[in-house]
Amino acid sequence: MGMRACGKTTIGAMTAKRLERRFVDLDDRTRRGFREPSIREIWMNHGEAAWRRAELAALRIVLTEDPSIVALGGGTPIIPQARALLEGERSANAIRIVYLRCSAGELQRRLADQAGDRASLTGGGVIDEVPELLAKREPAYLALADAQIDTGTLSVEQAVEELIKLCLPPGSPSPR
Repeated sequence: MGMRACGKTTIGAMTAKRLERRFVDLDDRTRRGFREPSIREIWMNHGEAAWRRAELAALRIVLTEDPSIVALGGGTPIIPQARALLEGERSANAIRIVYLRCSAGELQRRLADQAGDRASLTGGGVIDEVPELLAKREPAYLALADAQIDTGTLSVEQAVEELIKLCLPPGSPSPR
């Protein structure tokens, strides 16, 4: 979990490949419930509340599937019911939650380089809203996290190595 542009999809997909596990991007799953081709259009046409309901429904399904590496949506942990689901699964030792942490400045730099299909969440610019969103969301990320990886200071490969260490049981050999 983490903010947009922290590396959830890139690092998650690479980790899943290395561990020979399935990768699920919760935003992609959530998007399936809408006709619009982009998340930005979904938000414009249906609003945040509809997206969050669909996101929660997608999370409920993903949590019943085979073990995998899941990139949560950046806002998933702020949905009270989603947070309760994640906390319950974590308490049952069914999941580990890793916060991919990144500074606001680095997130803004990454978004400036490649904004992608991202809706404004505050009505301001996608890049300008980063500090406000990070300040709002980080307490939930920290409260849910079993571990943190600073993706702002590590290369993608280093972050993948760190995530693999966190995903494997103690004493397991690292995959090639």
